[in-house]
Amino acid sequence: MAEDNNVQKIKRWKPMSKRPIGRPKTRWEDDVLEDIRSMNVRNWKKVAQDRDSWKKAVERDRTLHGLQSFIRRRRRRRRRRRRRRRRMRRKRRRRRKRRRRRKRRRRKRKREEGEGGGEEKGG
Repeated sequence: MAEDNNVQKIKRWKPMSKRPIGRPKTRWEDDVLEDIRSMNVRNWKKVAQDRDSWKKAVERDRTLHGLQSFIRRRRRRRRRRRRRRRRMRRKRRRRRKRRRRRKRRRRKRKREEGEGGGEEKGG
């Protein structure tokens, strides 16, 4: 095969990411084999030679992957909702505190005005 063959380039590709010391480099082929293991396909070479059975296996795995991504999206939504609720609770608490402070200040002013106003009238 020629060196410029894309398949060979992909097969020899080595990721540029960091890894723990002592761990071998992850190859593209290893990732593919891991995916096949996750698909639970036995004798994957024979299955891959029969196009129809391979297509069924891939479609089945796609639906499982789709289900997993759906579950992840749902979890993200729940987290976002929780965060929003927390933020709203905090905002409500802050508003209540502000209102209470304002009420206290108003009462204090009225008391001060009432005391001072009585002296002015009497004098």
